[in-house]
Amino acid sequence: MQTTITANDIRVLARSGDEDPVLALVDGQPVVLPAAELADHDHVVCTQVALVQALGLEITDAEAEIFAGRLTADLPE
Repeated sequence: MQTTITANDIRVLARSGDEDPVLALVDGQPVVLPAAELADHDHVVCTQVALVQALGLEITDAEAEIFAGRLTADLPE
């Protein structure tokens, strides 16, 4: 079964106040956490820095949906 990144995952990443937050697959599930808490086997899907560079500081619901779809399509099988 393919993991899906949701628009909500993107909104959580955008709003995270963690230090250096990332959206990562942890045990196959999307989770937002500080980069320092990543384990070697976790897969980074997107960083908050990359998200802001791609979409800016204000993200609309439509942008979050499209960005989430792109990230889901790029996930490893």
